[in-house]
Amino acid sequence: MLVCSVGLFTSCGDDDDDNNDKPDVAGTYAGNLGVTIDDSDPITSSQTIELTSPAETKINFTLKNFILQAAGAGGEAGQTLPVGNIKITDIDLVGSNGNYTFTKTSNIKIEAGDQAGISEEQWLGPTLSGTAGIPITVKGTITGNDIKLNITIPFMSMN
Repeated sequence: MLVCSVGLFTSCGDDDDDNNDKPDVAGTYAGNLGVTIDDSDPITSSQTIELTSPAETKINFTLKNFILQAAGAGGEAGQTLPVGNIKITDIDLVGSNGNYTFTKTSNIKIEAGDQAGISEEQWLGPTLSGTAGIPITVKGTITGNDIKLNITIPFMSMN
């Protein structure tokens, strides 16, 4: 089994609402994404996530066009593995005054991305998640404009 843990620290500047009692976390967050596979050193890439807020204490999470860039030998670029779009909806948001936590495990289907230059068949997520989906856990904290999160995706070994 292959476990992909994704850690992301990022910030956005769209949080200027004066009402600190109501969560205002929706927006696009940009930062560095670190991916660890089977306890290896993290592989890091620049990525953006989007949080939407369908209800006052709920968020939806989207990581669009997730591509894993494996490191090559001697510091050279390695293999590019397009994974796809990861969407988790209806996540409970707990906290107040700009300090929130969230966690959810959901069985989802990873969709093919739409990035130019990558055909629909090249995206691995739809194949890996199959027709039944794959359990993905997202867990994080939001403090002001900063978010820290972990996404765990257990993939079965293709060997």
